[in-house]
Amino acid sequence: MDTKVLKVLLLLGSNSEDATSVLGEARAALARRAPITRSGSLWRTAAWGFEGPDFINQVIEIEWTGELKALLLECLDVERHLGRIRPTGGPRYASRRIDIDLILTQPFTALADAELELPHPRMHQRRFVLEPLAEHWANWQADVLGRSVADVLFVCSDPNSVHLCSNSNENDS
Repeated sequence: MDTKVLKVLLLLGSNSEDATSVLGEARAALARRAPITRSGSLWRTAAWGFEGPDFINQVIEIEWTGELKALLLECLDVERHLGRIRPTGGPRYASRRIDIDLILTQPFTALADAELELPHPRMHQRRFVLEPLAEHWANWQADVLGRSVADVLFVCSDPNSVHLCSNSNENDS
C-alpha cells in the first residue's frame, strides 16, 4: 500500500433545492474518511451542458494516504449515501443531488485509465471548476504542460459566469 500523503482537491456540486445542506453533508461524510485541510467558498453557476437549476459548487482539499482509486470509491459511496442516482444511458449531463469529482493532486499526478483520470479531463473547459480552484489553489500545477490553475483559468473560453455565494470561513467543516 502506498504510504505517501497526497493533497487532493475535490469539487463538490449540487443543484438540488437544498444544495447548501447537501454540500455540508458531503463535507461531513468525506471528513470521516480523510482529513479536510481547507474548504473553499460556495460558488453559484448555471447548469453546464444542459438546462436546469443553478449549481452550488465548492472545492475542498483533503489529505489522502493510499490509492487514488480507493478515494474515488469513497467519493462514489458518499454520493450514493446522499441520494445520487447515476442513470444508465440517457444524457450525460443532468441535475443531481450531489456530485463529487477528483480534480487535482499535490504533488501533481497524471493518471488516465477507464476508472479515473487526473487531472480532471474537462477541468480546463469549465469556469465553474477553475474559478473555485483559483480561490486558494491558483498556483497548483493544473496540467502535464506545467501550467498553473491561474494560467488555465486565464485562457478558459467558457462563457458561463460563476458567482461567489459565501466566504469559505462560513462553511468550514
